Amino acid sequence: MTGSPILRAEDLVKVYPIRGTGQELRAAAGVSFTLDRGETLGIVGESGCGKSKTGRLLVRLEEPTSGRIELAGEDVTRVRGRALRAVHRRIQLVFQDPFASLNPRLTVAQTLEEVLRVYQLAGDKAGRRRRVQELLGMVGLRTGFAERYPHQMSGGQCQRVGIARALAVEPQVVVLDEPVSALDVSVQSEVMNLLTRLRDELELSYVFISHDLGMVRHISDRIVVMYLGRIVELGPWRAVSDEPLHPYTRALQEAVPLADPDLEAGREIEPLRGEVPDPANPPSGCVFHPRCPLAEDVCRTEDPALLELLPGHQAACHVAAREFARAGRPA
Repeated sequence: MTGSPILRAEDLVKVYPIRGTGQELRAAAGVSFTLDRGETLGIVGESGCGKSKTGRLLVRLEEPTSGRIELAGEDVTRVRGRALRAVHRRIQLVFQDPFASLNPRLTVAQTLEEVLRVYQLAGDKAGRRRRVQELLGMVGLRTGFAERYPHQMSGGQCQRVGIARALAVEPQVVVLDEPVSALDVSVQSEVMNLLTRLRDELELSYVFISHDLGMVRHISDRIVVMYLGRIVELGPWRAVSDEPLHPYTRALQEAVPLADPDLEAGREIEPLRGEVPDPANPPSGCVFHPRCPLAEDVCRTEDPALLELLPGHQAACHVAAREFARAGRPA
């Protein structure tokens, strides 16, 4: 991982007006991070935290209300038309639902050939056919799958086709939105190993989105933790998953089951209290304070800044910042 970041998000905001109420829903509230070349950045959080919405903003499936997206140093936040098509060649999305993401009326070959035709890749029809076979081989599917329809395949096979479709345009960055959450547990590891192999062989950069911190740490170099549209922690995967600074990250880590059944049975886990607040009416101060076991008066009134408390490790927490300040560490 050298040189300038391949992808940069700066203060991304996505606001939806709620008709007839005068209220607004902030799906993303000032999201900023970088993705280095060859890196996998994991984004984790509960349902409704804004992680999938952030992914859709990155690939320009939705327009950010404000903020900036850079791809290899180029501002692609507001590009349109052919320029946007060129952006989509460089950054692709793999969807969560492998069945819903494929056209049920098209065979696998037709699905992949359509992408090649739109982007004018692989030459004539014979060249596109050869490229389809190459793509199927890359994702571990036999030649015969080219003539199958989505309903003739399993979820794991459909997701492999979705991955092949994303790779067809030879992107630099792939955003993976919960790519294994809809698959059987027995298939999840196969797809994860496939993604790891493709990343290394093709020198790809990933943004890996999931609600499962255990899954994210399996593949990520760094991890972003989101809550109610905000980043509450960001840092190296081992530090974030094993030594979290934010109480919300600690709760996510405790929710990951241990591989040893005896140790797991003996664990005492204090689950998060309450529910995720309404994003149209977020709490004042720190948005996590109604559920936080460490919340203090300042947490109810002041929104904490995302501070670097350890080298490369940031957290937005008044309590953590004060503890580091008392220990003589800069916050």
